[in-house]
Amino acid sequence: MPPVVKTEDQNVLVATLEFPYAKWKFEKFNPVQSRCMEFFDKDTNGLIAASTSAGKTVVAELFLSQEVRKRGGKGMFLAPLRALGREKYVEWTDKNHHFGDLKTSICTGDYRLTPNRIKELDDADLIIMTSEMLNHRSRNINAEKSKFLKDTGTLVIDESHLLTVPGRGDHLEVGLMKFTQLNPKARIILLSATMPNVEEIADWISYSLTKNNTFLLKSQYRPVPLTIHYEIYDDSEKRYDLVEAQKVEKALDIVEDYPDDKFLIFAHTKKTGELMKQGLKQIGVESHFHNADLEGDQRAALEDRFKNDPSLKVIIATSTLAWGLNLPARRVIILGIHRGLSEVETYDVTQMIGRSGRLGIDPMGDAYILIPDSKAKECKSRLSKPTRIESQLLNKVGDKHKVLAFHLVSEIVNKSVQTTEDVENWYKRTLAYFQNKILGDHVVDDTLELLQKCGAIQKEGNIWVAKPIGKVSSMFYFSPFDVSDLYFNFKNLFENNQEDDEYLLSMALANTDSQKSNIISKAEKEEISLFSARLRHHPSGGRFNNDAAIKSGFCYHNLLNGLNSNVCANLQRNLQFDYNRVSQVLIALDSLAAKWGREVWFRNLEGRISYGVPVHLVDICSLSGIAKVRANKLYNAGFTTIEKIASSDVETLKKVLNMKKENVENVLKEAQGLVVSRG
Repeated sequence: MPPVVKTEDQNVLVATLEFPYAKWKFEKFNPVQSRCMEFFDKDTNGLIAASTSAGKTVVAELFLSQEVRKRGGKGMFLAPLRALGREKYVEWTDKNHHFGDLKTSICTGDYRLTPNRIKELDDADLIIMTSEMLNHRSRNINAEKSKFLKDTGTLVIDESHLLTVPGRGDHLEVGLMKFTQLNPKARIILLSATMPNVEEIADWISYSLTKNNTFLLKSQYRPVPLTIHYEIYDDSEKRYDLVEAQKVEKALDIVEDYPDDKFLIFAHTKKTGELMKQGLKQIGVESHFHNADLEGDQRAALEDRFKNDPSLKVIIATSTLAWGLNLPARRVIILGIHRGLSEVETYDVTQMIGRSGRLGIDPMGDAYILIPDSKAKECKSRLSKPTRIESQLLNKVGDKHKVLAFHLVSEIVNKSVQTTEDVENWYKRTLAYFQNKILGDHVVDDTLELLQKCGAIQKEGNIWVAKPIGKVSSMFYFSPFDVSDLYFNFKNLFENNQEDDEYLLSMALANTDSQKSNIISKAEKEEISLFSARLRHHPSGGRFNNDAAIKSGFCYHNLLNGLNSNVCANLQRNLQFDYNRVSQVLIALDSLAAKWGREVWFRNLEGRISYGVPVHLVDICSLSGIAKVRANKLYNAGFTTIEKIASSDVETLKKVLNMKKENVENVLKEAQGLVVSRG
């Protein structure tokens, strides 16, 4: 078997000028980077387990630049989150970066690649992806006829302890399985936090996936010393809001003790973050809340100001921001270790405290973890024992192995799994198998039966084959159970001629397996209460009794009518953002399975969800700069179609739209172009 070579930090630092394929502004590599200089030009895999601030991005650039500039292959970088992939893309395409002269492409949200996108990726030197996209692109390599996966010589996985995160880790695990099967000669470089069993992960990469040597660097280096403080808050109150207030009061005390220091404060909910912001305002401390509501340019501007403006002392951030964000502060406060009723995982806490201490600025970093008085001893004990990296492939949803089913349906679509024996052979390459997690015969049988019941697969003799629901699931990286629900929901809607009923239409979109499993808070129940009541009293609404699905139905109903939500704003925004993929799923179901002949209807529905307007305004809103208000103005003025707009003149349209002349000229030109293109 190929060996795993264990190594350690190199304290004799190497000058950055000794590396010929990239340039940095600092003179010497740190102990982690210096050790990697021994391996960057070797045909070996690597796993670098080091603290958050140990310079692992430079390690990634070492291997990727050598791959592109010397070995002549492509480099691929997996980011843990789509937003972080975008940040890396912006950084690496800057003309002043040493990757600025390379062709860099990003693929983090394309669920159907156009020929032009495939060519772009085939021509790229560097490709940035998420683990989900690696798995999805590997699934569809034959259908897409792409080359970039097989041309990749080095794959770097950032924050590879993502393997142990429920809902995310299985995608990385299976994505690595599929990628190394397609491209067994590629180097795999994993960057990870220091976890108890990183040796096991290195062994899996060497022995099960690549049959190649792997070096393991388990670093002790941290550029800025870290001190962890456990701060106890009073949790004797039974009311949730009073307990959150106790956390905020404790955090305010800490901030007031160090008025000259920069703070990064992590909140696990938006509500607690806003409460923290209000508390800071009351004591005269300016702060900003870094969360999903901010656009990319707003986030970048805020981060830049925090780093460079001495007057901005505090940023409050959602805890998911800790993954991969380069935003350190002198002191970090974590507002508790629970998200609702669930405990925050120790790997998330590790990510957050890792932001303590700014390299070259602070002599040390201090992290304050707020823990409840009633469970202080247990919390300290749990947090002192880092979580092992464990495969998530056999996780259950309820009493079903739906995670396994999601991946198996793709294997059946691609005919790499056709029998029960094939399932067992496929499983032998998984991390789950390597960790001695038993895949019993009953698990295989029950999972295949579950896929058969939802209409994703069927048995022909002794062979499992994919049905249209399974094919659409694999094609769009969509849960087969959600695809099945959408199929039957819309089948029922059309058969009963209820497609114009916006309550039932909203629930046809919302009443799916994934939406039903979401959590709904008391505040969310209050916000959706009117929608819920109207649904209950609807002649056909009685069958909808899952509160989480009704919450999603409420959001879809808002989107159809251009309404905003307060408490459910994040969910509504996410549903709107992802609706293009849902629309593609529905159109594919129509084409491959149902033969409803509703493609135009589905495209109009997508326009309504995207623009928040009635169907008669969808086409008008497709013009740049024309949203709901201006579309209404045009329609009411008699410009009810693109053709009527195109036949008008600038001055007439300017009076209706109240826009600058140059903007009106662009609208008119675009409308005329659409008329020509439509023939």
